[in-house]
Amino acid sequence: MTTLTPTNGFPVNLIMAVTTASATIFVGFLPTKSIRTPFFARETLKAALAWVLVALMTPPSIMHYPIFFALLCGGSWWKFSRDHALSGKMWLSIASGLGISIGVMLLLATTPQAYPPGLAQPAQTLLLVSIYLGGATIGLAYTSALLAMNVSTSSGVTSAIVRRYVGLLVILVVARAVVLMGMVWLVRGFSAHDGFTYETLFALGDAVVMPGLAWMAWRATRFSSRILPTRFLFVLCAFGFGAEILARFLVL
Repeated sequence: MTTLTPTNGFPVNLIMAVTTASATIFVGFLPTKSIRTPFFARETLKAALAWVLVALMTPPSIMHYPIFFALLCGGSWWKFSRDHALSGKMWLSIASGLGISIGVMLLLATTPQAYPPGLAQPAQTLLLVSIYLGGATIGLAYTSALLAMNVSTSSGVTSAIVRRYVGLLVILVVARAVVLMGMVWLVRGFSAHDGFTYETLFALGDAVVMPGLAWMAWRATRFSSRILPTRFLFVLCAFGFGAEILARFLVL
């Protein structure tokens, strides 16, 4: 089992990198015509700080990449804070694209325990997909929670936008659960004679809790005030982050 040390931030650095990049992607898809620029300015500034945290947990050889992504998010914040929505989105798009591709791949390349080369091709594919789906789930849940919390005529965030994002979250969570289950069985193996292992029990529990939270959040956006869906979504963020840490330790 991998041990977290000051010089080895795995798996927290990897999860934060995918989550931050995913969150910026989902924020970037929001309409600037209806949603006020202060919302984008706050979120891009948070993304810049998140990339700085990733850099502090990243091997020195690639530390400058997360710093560069943080600077790009900072540039986006600068543009949004001055009500330049189009150029702010352009900076954010560059930060999102580079972060989700180069940023994640460099972490995987410099962290052998994150992506072991000895795995069979199907297991490697499912592992990579699960890493991206895990971070995307947390990033979308966080973005959805912020949207639910800011529903008002003054902010420009509507209930329809929140329901659309939470509906997409339900689909991502279910896809993640299926991929995680398949990855556990491929990497660890499963035999009816051996019974359920810790890994399979974790995958089964995750497949129940995560979709359940997402489904309750989606129902809450339809039948209640903005407080209840926000709570469900933030709980999903916290549970998802912990589940991703356990997944990286238990599966490999």
